[in-house]
Amino acid sequence: TSDAPDYGPADAQRDKLELICRKLGLRPGARLLDIGCGWGSLTLYAAERHGVHVTAVTLAAEQAAYVREQVAARGLGDLVEVLNIDYRDIAERPETRGAYDAVSTVEMGEHVGDAEYPAFTRILHDSLRPRGRALVQQMSRGTTAPGGGAFIESYIAPDMHMRPLGETVALLEGAGLEVRDVESLREHYVLTVEAWRRTLEERWAEFVALVGEQTARVWRLYLVGGALAFEERRMGVDQILTVRPDPVGSAAMPATRRGWYEPGKPGADR
Repeated sequence: TSDAPDYGPADAQRDKLELICRKLGLRPGARLLDIGCGWGSLTLYAAERHGVHVTAVTLAAEQAAYVREQVAARGLGDLVEVLNIDYRDIAERPETRGAYDAVSTVEMGEHVGDAEYPAFTRILHDSLRPRGRALVQQMSRGTTAPGGGAFIESYIAPDMHMRPLGETVALLEGAGLEVRDVESLREHYVLTVEAWRRTLEERWAEFVALVGEQTARVWRLYLVGGALAFEERRMGVDQILTVRPDPVGSAAMPATRRGWYEPGKPGADR
């Protein structure tokens, strides 16, 4: 469990991926669209552990190449397709319309931009089959907090756009999705960011050799400040689970979280 003395960041990452798969109700043969797949952790986990057919989308050529290498190395070529495209290009692919049982987008929504976010949520909706689920995990800001602030926007993520959680929920509802569950991970991320900072300190020489001392010091400050912002409720991280209702409005979602958290039970809600 997370209280065990040997429980570390890798264990927490594994548990987060499993939680996302359970919330999405993934089963062998299901189709998952992973928008902003990053270095492929969820894509690879869903395919390997749950037998899911995954379409992974990333704008970064380096990430696409890495995920493809991992797909080949793990023998997942029949389950995973990696697309090196802009997420907006998904809307131009007629074969994706209503084709997916589930859509995931983890820590990407912050980078979409306020003006583009309604179109982004429309893509989530339109890619799902009726009764399909979409899970959005992204950072939020407190109602009166600046969110990333000048430092993050200048040195870390120039395209960062955080909004209060309620505004994101409203945008998802505006796209026709029904919001069925919202879970705050804010306190978890205080611990997570602190674990990342410890790794940075423990392997400081390696980081300096890789990116230079100036960049390493910027990241140290970012991690220290980020942990404080999460602790003080100036920033948050939330998982928002939604469903695309069928034409008569039925969503067929469970009324309980029980199956998501019971060890050894891959979703009592399926």
